[in-house]
Amino acid sequence: MNTPLALQTFANWVASIRGDEASEAQTYVNRLLQAWGWADAVEAGTFFEKPIPKGSLGGGMGKADALIEGTRSTVLIEMKSRGKALGPHFPQLQRYWMYLAPKPAYCLLCNFDELWVYDINELVDEPLVKLRVADLASQSSSLAFLSKSEQPVHFGLNQIEVTEAQARSMGELFGRLRQRGAKSGAFTALEAQRFVLQCVLSLFAEDRNLLPNLQFTLALDACQGGQSSYDVLGNLFGEMNTPGITPGGQFRGTPYFNGGLFAHIPRLELLPEELDLLSASAEENWKQVRPSIFGNIFEASSDAATRHAHGQHFTSEVDMLQIIRPTIVEPWEERIAQASSIAELEGLRQALTQYRVCDPACGSGNFLYMGYNAVKDLEVSILRRISDLRRSEVKKGQAVLGLVTPLQFFGMDTSPFAVELARVTLMIARKVANDRLGLTERDLPLDNLDNNIRVADALFAQWPEADSYVGNPPFLGGKRMRTELGDDYTERVYNYYPDSSNFADFCCYWFRLAHDNLKPDGRAGLVGTNMIRRGYNRRASLDYIRDNGGFIHNAISTEPWSGDAKVHVSIVNWGKSKPRRCTLDGKSVSEINTTLGDTVDATEASKLKANKGTCFVGVQPTGAGFDVPEETALEWISHDQRNAQVVRPFSMGYNLAQCPLGKPDRWIVDFGTLVLEEAETFPLPFQHLKDYVRPVRLANKNKELHVRWWLHWRPRPAMRTAIRDKDFYFAVPRVSKWAFPLRLEKAWLPGEKNVVLASEDFYVFGLLTSSVHRQWMHAQKGTLKGDIAYTHDSIFETFPFPQIVAPELAQQIRQAMTALNDYRNEVMLGRNWGITDLYNAYFHEPASQLAKLHQALDALVLKAYGWKAKEDILSNLLDLNLELAEREAAGETVVGPWAPA
Repeated sequence: MNTPLALQTFANWVASIRGDEASEAQTYVNRLLQAWGWADAVEAGTFFEKPIPKGSLGGGMGKADALIEGTRSTVLIEMKSRGKALGPHFPQLQRYWMYLAPKPAYCLLCNFDELWVYDINELVDEPLVKLRVADLASQSSSLAFLSKSEQPVHFGLNQIEVTEAQARSMGELFGRLRQRGAKSGAFTALEAQRFVLQCVLSLFAEDRNLLPNLQFTLALDACQGGQSSYDVLGNLFGEMNTPGITPGGQFRGTPYFNGGLFAHIPRLELLPEELDLLSASAEENWKQVRPSIFGNIFEASSDAATRHAHGQHFTSEVDMLQIIRPTIVEPWEERIAQASSIAELEGLRQALTQYRVCDPACGSGNFLYMGYNAVKDLEVSILRRISDLRRSEVKKGQAVLGLVTPLQFFGMDTSPFAVELARVTLMIARKVANDRLGLTERDLPLDNLDNNIRVADALFAQWPEADSYVGNPPFLGGKRMRTELGDDYTERVYNYYPDSSNFADFCCYWFRLAHDNLKPDGRAGLVGTNMIRRGYNRRASLDYIRDNGGFIHNAISTEPWSGDAKVHVSIVNWGKSKPRRCTLDGKSVSEINTTLGDTVDATEASKLKANKGTCFVGVQPTGAGFDVPEETALEWISHDQRNAQVVRPFSMGYNLAQCPLGKPDRWIVDFGTLVLEEAETFPLPFQHLKDYVRPVRLANKNKELHVRWWLHWRPRPAMRTAIRDKDFYFAVPRVSKWAFPLRLEKAWLPGEKNVVLASEDFYVFGLLTSSVHRQWMHAQKGTLKGDIAYTHDSIFETFPFPQIVAPELAQQIRQAMTALNDYRNEVMLGRNWGITDLYNAYFHEPASQLAKLHQALDALVLKAYGWKAKEDILSNLLDLNLELAEREAAGETVVGPWAPA
């Protein structure tokens, strides 16, 4: 049977049944899948009554009607009985989606006669399409993801594409106006920004019936017909800012908008091509434009260099949902679920009208927009509960007037344009929510949000009092603050926060301030780079929260950023009361530590004195002129063999990760710690540095680089001493996917992208290559863009080595590591692979020789510690670390990175 015929047969069957959820839902799903070519729901991989932790309204176990995993895309289905309105049940569907891991690609809400199709990754609050079952045969492409055979999926109009197109169009208009204004002086960039925003609001207002009679479109038509936009649009905007309804004239019937946006009306004489852009936009249906357009306009029209300098990036709706739900929605859902009387619900409704939300880095206001819609949804859910409890049918219809307003939402940003955008976004939010939820509250005049959303620097200004703080603080690495923000501002930050690390990323200050301003029963949710899980950043943010009475209850440990910043991010939600259960990466866990893991918090480990003096970061030259081509280096050495003392192969993290044996592919001049007179005794290398390094160094504002211009900025004398008498040493890339150490030749100078292990004992090599050490490394959560960041202080210096190991066992570990090293070298040389290629190919293949050699090594290392594989190794390591730290504090000597005697 072909698909249209099968779907029509299915529709005919649906029309003949009662449409009862309890007795017919599973049969409905089964028959729907059969219409798409499956033998039955079992073949399609369907799980009925799928348990979902935290899926219920009160945070308990929920049960989804059906989860289909055998189709090309995972599909979640929630059924309701015939005649039931589907809209009120979307929060339940969204809640199920939120706590499924991995998340379904599509979600269906169905009442037997209607099918609403959602892709929450794309649109977090609206269906892609609403289908009538009777019409499925002719609209089958919108459900083709259910098909057993591959068929194209099509949903018709794409809101995201429409939104992006209009964002680009408005961004182009602003860009043209800004450029023209700068040349002519006729208007400022700020006036151009305000004019574009007034146009955008008018486009929204016209298609949502706030601005009647197509007045903005007709105004543009008049301009296209020869009238001046200076007069026509200026006059229209003036009427929109005049109290009352315009009684007559060209703009008769225009209501009063207020809202602050029209308090100043720039009058611009538009050129024909600028009018064409506006007219083309006016032809679109702006009901299909999502309010996230404002973020896109901001991105398209603000200066890219400014955005980069301040770390301004924009959050997708699905990422915002990962904060809005746990921080704002779920606490209220629990309270609503517990209420059992109209009086209790009325009390909750009143409390909700006093609930305040703040985004202290609000940008264009997208978090505030989503937060407002979420709180309106909560208000409507309360109203529906009250309506259900009312006995009188007359009274049932009374609960339609909403009381939650945009005036409960607050924001701060340093950009005046961003603040204007945020105000407009929140103004529009009220009308969108009223339309979506069928509320009868007023649409106009718009709320004046000038006192709610203001230009301010959140690091120094007083924060608005709020019950929840949400947002996406700027992404800017601590080491880039001086370069991007200037010395004066950076020093001001450091002086204002003297107890925070000067190396912490910029966003860390927002985590601290949000926690400081949080009420005892409040919640906060912020996005940060995933570097907040490690080192200085963790201590300045998540550790600060933990040490000051905070508890993380919901988090995404790391994920690729959805915006244009090439980073990985962490999403963290916390409060000041201890949660019963937590959610980490979509899964229920008992607790979340400050490394955003659910295991033992190894970051509480102490540094061990025994481990000092063995692990170092490589040298940092600072100056490209130190590099020399291999041919030049060999020529100098051929000319004078003494030059081999100061011209060496230079090993970087890339070499360790990507080159066979980690062999360097570049040479460098290295005078170590020689004084000037000693360096001059090597004429050819010295002259090269004099020609190519000295001018660059003298031009650098760092005066210290001027003094010893012939030396590397950080020559690491302690590291040189530590490996001086070794025949070779071990090293690991500071940032890499696998972070396995390699044996390196002594002649290779390690650069700053390498972490050096000053040992030549394969016993130590084996311990650091074992799964025991890898667990410790991962627990410290040193990551950068998803890779492992190996830190000498937090990983190596805290790692507890075995204390009592028989000489025979230590030798067996050496032999096992030698076998593994020989195998790795053979494969790398034979296939011209780096160690990353090797481990990508074989480490997770249990039958591979690589995996077997690691298994043999791991068994011996566990034996050295006296542990079994089934034990909690990480907990054992932390206990051992703390024990050794106590013994060192008592004056005892403990075993470090060497074989016990």
